[in-house]
Amino acid sequence: MKYYIQRQLNEYGPYTLADLQRYVAQGSILRTDLTRSEGMTDWVPVSQVIGNIPAPQPAAQIQVPGGAMPSAGNVYGATGMVYGGSVQVPVGAPVYGAPVIPGLIPHDFHWALVLLVNFFCNIFQIVWLFIEAGFVKKIDSESKGIAFLAGALVTEIVAFVVFFTSIAMSPDRQDPPASVFVPFILIALAGAVLYLIGVFRMRSSLVNYYNTVDPINLRLSGVMTFFFAVFYFQYHFSRIANWKRTGYLEPQ
Repeated sequence: MKYYIQRQLNEYGPYTLADLQRYVAQGSILRTDLTRSEGMTDWVPVSQVIGNIPAPQPAAQIQVPGGAMPSAGNVYGATGMVYGGSVQVPVGAPVYGAPVIPGLIPHDFHWALVLLVNFFCNIFQIVWLFIEAGFVKKIDSESKGIAFLAGALVTEIVAFVVFFTSIAMSPDRQDPPASVFVPFILIALAGAVLYLIGVFRMRSSLVNYYNTVDPINLRLSGVMTFFFAVFYFQYHFSRIANWKRTGYLEPQ
């Protein structure tokens, strides 16, 4: 039997009973989250479905700098929690000895470093976006992000070839007529559209994967994706990579 999870009016799944038990043990799904099976019409707490399962082992090795002891708690990881344990640590504090979360780990390269390298080498942003799209392809084999980004890159190259060819063939190269720029503008706009389709396809794949397979309640802003896709994605990739390695998920 398959089950669905409802969180913040969004529905995720389906999951098997074993999936629910595993995610509850990890802390990714709460016992108080609402669930229903494919044959149910009413939502009920997860605790009524999974029954009694072994409680997650506390992360006894967790150390907080300064000697402060973590306080008790058990909330979703988006508020700075340790998955797989029942202790709360200050947001941003290093966590040691927390359980490792299985699954693919995205490239962990700080978004600010991506921005800095791109400042000295503008082509790096393009290369890194394709690297990000490659990771998305690994978690979603149906993703068409790489194809659209490749189409956008080729289209932009064609636009500049057309532009310089038109200038070279213009009778007055010093002051070419406005009509010379029309093909370039149209082709460049087509490339921009392909680029936006590509990054929003990536966004869709990421939101779907990290709310179903690895349910961390990932939220990606459309505005941030539109203006800062490569840096915005990398910010979240670093969060997810840190979570995979340590079990600690920083707030969004």
